[in-house]
Amino acid sequence: MQSKNVVFLINEYNNHGGAQRVASILTEEFRADGHNVAILSINEQKNVPSYFSDDVPVKVLHPKYRAPQAIEISSNLRDFKFVKVQKELKRRYLLKKKRDEVEEFFKSYGNEDVFVIAIQVYGMQWIRPLLYKQNIKIIGQSHESVAAAKGSKRYKRILSYYRQVSKFLLLTQKDAEHFQEIGFTNTGVMYNPTPFRRFNAPEALYSNKKIVSSGRLIEDKGFDILIEAFAKAAGAIPEWTLHIYGDGPAEKSLASLIRIYGMEQRIFLEGQTEDIQAALEDASFFVLSSKAEGLPMSLIEAQSCGLPCISSDCAPGIREIVEEYQNGFITPVGDTQLLSRHIKRLAQNPELFYSFSESAYNSSLKFDRKVIKNEWYDLFEELGGNLDGQ
Repeated sequence: MQSKNVVFLINEYNNHGGAQRVASILTEEFRADGHNVAILSINEQKNVPSYFSDDVPVKVLHPKYRAPQAIEISSNLRDFKFVKVQKELKRRYLLKKKRDEVEEFFKSYGNEDVFVIAIQVYGMQWIRPLLYKQNIKIIGQSHESVAAAKGSKRYKRILSYYRQVSKFLLLTQKDAEHFQEIGFTNTGVMYNPTPFRRFNAPEALYSNKKIVSSGRLIEDKGFDILIEAFAKAAGAIPEWTLHIYGDGPAEKSLASLIRIYGMEQRIFLEGQTEDIQAALEDASFFVLSSKAEGLPMSLIEAQSCGLPCISSDCAPGIREIVEEYQNGFITPVGDTQLLSRHIKRLAQNPELFYSFSESAYNSSLKFDRKVIKNEWYDLFEELGGNLDGQ
C-alpha cells in the first residue's frame, strides 16, 4: 500500500483538549496503516506532555509567542496609540516570517499529495498561502456547535477561511446545514472517534453506585447545576456518590458549593485523571450539564464503556449520541429539577439502567476509531488521494 502524507494543524499540540485527543487517535490509526503523519502546531505549552507518541514529528511555529488579535493601524495612529501600532506591526512581521517558514515545511513533501487537517481554525492564518497549491488538500474542522462558535471570534475566522478549503467538516448534520444555507458548498460531517471501546456488564456498572462527570472546571460546563441536582436527589439515593474529574478556575467555588450543601462525603472533585477509561469503568452512569458543546468526547467515551448518559440539550450533537429513553435522558440547559429527577430514576431502577447500558454500548459503535478511520480514508479518496486502510 502506498503511504500518504497527513499533517494536523493544531493550536497547541500538547494541550489536553478534545481536539488534541481526536488528532492523537487518528494519528495512531493512520501511522499503524503505514502513512506519514506530522503535527504543525502554532504554539506549545511549556514542559507539558502531549497525547501524541514521542516519535511523531512536531513542528512548533511560535514556541514562546502568542499572536494577538489583528489591530487596525490608521485609526490607532490618529489616536496616538503608538504601542498598539507597534504590536500590530510586530504581529504582521512575524506572521509573514512564519508563513514563509510554513511554506518551507511543505516544500519538503515536493509534489506529493498532502492532506492537511486543520483541527482548529485559528491556525489557518499561517497556511493561507497554501490554499491554492494543487498537491495540498486542506480539510477544515470545527469541534463545536454553530451556537457555541457564534459567541466567539472563531465564527468570523470560519467564514473567512473555511469557504476556501477542500472540505469543511462539522460534527453534526444540523451544523453542516447552517453553513450550506449561507453559501458554503464544501461541507461534510465527521464524528469524533472514541479512544477506547470495551463492554462492561451492566450489573457490574450499576453495583458501583457512582455518578461521574468530567471536563474543565469552568462556568460553561455547568458543574454547579450538577452539584445542586445531585444534592436534591441525594436523600433518595443514600448509597450513591458523585465524582467530577477535571481541573480549572472554578474549582474553589465548586468546593464551596459542595460544603454549602453539606455534600463533602458524597460529592468529590477528583482533579485531572490520566486514565479516564478506568474512571468510567469504575462508575455507573455519566452526566453532562454543560451550557454549550459540540459533539462531546466525554459522552462518547462514557457510552463506549457502556455507561448510560444524562445530558443537557446543549448542542445538536447531543441527540446524535444520546437517544432519549433508549440509552439515556436529555434535559433543558440549566433545568436542575428535571436533572435531579433523572438522576434518581436511573439510580433507583436497575432494570431501566441495564437496558440503557446495553443500548449505550451498542450505539457507540458508530464512534469506533476503526469506523471513523475508514470514513477519513473515504474522504481522502474523494479529494483526490488513494488512501486505503487495512
